[in-house]
Amino acid sequence: MAAYGSLVWVGQALGPLTGAITEELIRVTEQMIPVTDIAFDLADMRAASIAENVAVVQYVLANNIDPATVSPSAAATAYAQRLARRGVPLTVLLRAYGLGQYRLLDAAIGLILAVPGPDQPARIAELLEFAGRYLDRLNSSMGRIYEAERDRWLSSRQVARQQWIARLLDSDDVDVAAAEKALDYRLDRRHRAVELWTTTTTTGADAARAFEQARQLLSTAMGAGGAELVSATGARDMRIWFPVDGDPVAHDVLADPIESAGLPVRVTLGPVGEGLSGFRRSARGAARAKTLVISAGPDAPGVVEFDAVAPFALLADEPDELAGFVRRVLGQLAEDTTKTALLRHTLEVFLAEDSSFSRTARILQVHRNTVQYRIQQVTGRYGISLDTDSFEVRFALGVCRWHRQVLTAAT
Repeated sequence: MAAYGSLVWVGQALGPLTGAITEELIRVTEQMIPVTDIAFDLADMRAASIAENVAVVQYVLANNIDPATVSPSAAATAYAQRLARRGVPLTVLLRAYGLGQYRLLDAAIGLILAVPGPDQPARIAELLEFAGRYLDRLNSSMGRIYEAERDRWLSSRQVARQQWIARLLDSDDVDVAAAEKALDYRLDRRHRAVELWTTTTTTGADAARAFEQARQLLSTAMGAGGAELVSATGARDMRIWFPVDGDPVAHDVLADPIESAGLPVRVTLGPVGEGLSGFRRSARGAARAKTLVISAGPDAPGVVEFDAVAPFALLADEPDELAGFVRRVLGQLAEDTTKTALLRHTLEVFLAEDSSFSRTARILQVHRNTVQYRIQQVTGRYGISLDTDSFEVRFALGVCRWHRQVLTAAT
């Protein structure tokens, strides 16, 4: 135990002064940290906290109690917890304690100086040591109380937000006005849902930074007409609804900033929808596109729009039928090998370019003869006919690209 017995008389002498010190501290604190900064209804709680803190310091000094063993008062604890739930910064609380320490030290030093003697410097030094230990104990205790309550409050608030979002997505009986108030997001407008996720190798801190940067880039690119609705769907997954005022932005305008930033995130974009039904439809589209991108593996684009892949995304729940279709149309060309993957990609570009060898060669950055050789292998060795309607072939190639599980099934 720290020995501060020589300061007992100082604590006792402070007793009659605590009322005046408390009133002054309340007045000074209100001037330096206005009630408007902490919300009007917290003024009484702050006054009670100040009064108890002053009384505790006086009691600890007067009874030679080790300041390292002192716990915060009930009023101080309740006040800190209320500030945490209101989102008031911890610095506001700690600043108030600094003001209180300064005023109590001023009064205590005045008492010491009023008693002449050679031990005055030693008593003042001892008092400063006591004050430092006491404030350190108080600040660390209150900091832990504040952070614990803040974490608990944020967690409960997040749970409530998730519950409201779940109701909006799944329930036919939801109070839209109450949901808008709870989420601070209007539903009577157009929305675009976006799914973002990172790999398992990305740390939590890196994922959070990447999500925030991606959110800012997408908001700017879309020209979002207000605050977004953000929902964490996992440790490394996030869904965001952006309010959309104008026409949908082109894919390149949205994808280029994300890709240029080199962020470790994948992004899928739902279709633009209006009202509650559009809110739901956009979320479903973004989620289906995400499932498709995960199915396609690491070679899938980093930013994918649902509308561009809808035919493949809508068939995600039919793996056996997809595999059978691919086997029938592509045969052995659907085998999971490097060679067949190259031939499938060449054929897909070739058909998209209206069977033009020169344009296909330019896109693939190979010689025209190379394209001709690959197409000859497709038609000769693998027996793929290109003389009739190519829809089935093009669709089967897309299935192979987006649903890689069919390659194993078709081997």
